[in-house]
Amino acid sequence: MSLTHLNFGNGILLILGFFSIGSFALFLQILTQIGFWKKNPPLVSVEEEVEFFLPLDAKIDWFTWIASLSTLLGLLGTVLGIYESFSEMANLGKATIEILAGGIRSALLTTIAGLCVAIPAITYKQILDHQISGLEWLLMKQRKK
Repeated sequence: MSLTHLNFGNGILLILGFFSIGSFALFLQILTQIGFWKKNPPLVSVEEEVEFFLPLDAKIDWFTWIASLSTLLGLLGTVLGIYESFSEMANLGKATIEILAGGIRSALLTTIAGLCVAIPAITYKQILDHQISGLEWLLMKQRKK
């Protein structure tokens, strides 16, 4: 396996690490904000409610982007790793299962990492969408009183 894929693969893994940490931090920040409003629902006008929910919706949309980019980056790492394996076999002039298996094993690491970032990001989005729906219901119920 050449150093090109390992360096590029490490770069992809670093980006995926940032995505993972960033999405978890964003999840906690939004969940805290929603939790505060649920415990202390203020009497708000419709305009104030819109001012609260619009930025939250924009932040929650980031989880979809993170999940999509993570899976694509994982796939990119895998394709590059397999390409490097075939290039190495071509350079050596022989095809061995050891070269191919070693290259595929390290290439699949980026796919695994991409999925390990994407799956929680989609889960975070679903949890937050549910929490916001509950908060909207609570505010609507409060407004009817």
